[in-house]
Amino acid sequence: MRRSEAGSALLVVLVALLLLLPLSLILARMVGMWQRQSAEFRDLMAMEYAAEAGFADATTRLAARQIDLSPDESRSFAVYDLGGLSASVRVSRQPDVVLALDGSVLEGIDAKKVDLSSVGLDADLRRVRRFRRLEVYLVEVRVSARPSLADVRLRGVLVRPQGGQLLQGGVNLDRGFF
Repeated sequence: MRRSEAGSALLVVLVALLLLLPLSLILARMVGMWQRQSAEFRDLMAMEYAAEAGFADATTRLAARQIDLSPDESRSFAVYDLGGLSASVRVSRQPDVVLALDGSVLEGIDAKKVDLSSVGLDADLRRVRRFRRLEVYLVEVRVSARPSLADVRLRGVLVRPQGGQLLQGGVNLDRGFF
């Protein structure tokens, strides 16, 4: 090595570092962003499962008649032991409706006028009740983890025919700041 070349390797290494530094900073930032997104997705999925567990708990309590509500009455409870999350559940009973043999739903005065003991024929010509009174329950479950993550809200409808088992009418799951 000649005296004029002394320190040239250091200069080459510094130039290489200056060229690679922005790329490594961009890559590090992208990795951090991906990790954050992955953690938020994991937490959101856990919240959705917690909401489903809260709905299942409300369904079990209603089926076992541990929650006894009159029309236009509601009750709230919390579900714990959901992996660090807690869900607040509100069950409210709506006014009863009457389901007719043709599939129509009668409410209010129309529902009170019908004779629930009347009999008709179904499509297979079997004798069945023409009208059935239905108990309608609305279940709302809210799960929140932290302020930076949107809440999860699950709303569902449960229906109990007169003297029958509890049936699920439908479920809707929302994410957002409510």
